[in-house]
Amino acid sequence: MFRQSDPRDGKQPIKEREGNLVSTNPNRSAANTPSIIGGDVQLKGNLITVGEVQFDGRMEGDLHCGSLTIGESAEVTGSVVAETVIIHGKLKGTIRARRVRLERTAKVQGDVWHEIISIEAGAHIEGQFVHVDNPLEAAPGRPAGAKPVVQPTASTEAPNNGGAPVRPTTPAN
Repeated sequence: MFRQSDPRDGKQPIKEREGNLVSTNPNRSAANTPSIIGGDVQLKGNLITVGEVQFDGRMEGDLHCGSLTIGESAEVTGSVVAETVIIHGKLKGTIRARRVRLERTAKVQGDVWHEIISIEAGAHIEGQFVHVDNPLEAAPGRPAGAKPVVQPTASTEAPNNGGAPVRPTTPAN
């Protein structure tokens, strides 16, 4: 699907590996030109780079990068891991980033693990916010990408057991 560049042309290759796009340039830094993925691109698989990505297309897969901007017309289904994430479009999945900025046009459905967060009025969010000191690392006692544990909510129905505490029961085998 992708060709490896000729070593004589001075360009570093981008390789496809198990459905993932991986930047193989060890000298690339976040200060370099960002990778721009246009609105006409549909991507299935994971995108991994240390650099900056401006994503405007449609994607089913995970994004791991130094900095990510999801454009207003973009639709991403998958997890995001980055130092900085700015969302203008739609994201359905978990975000783990030091800095997260949700713009007024953002529509996020998923949990956000963050150190610093900014939410502009008008953004739509459906999920939990988890403040952690280093969201790029796995949560203690949980694998990377694990969702926070949700505690069951109390019932709004009146108790029919005279107010005695309700104990969970195990299903019969």
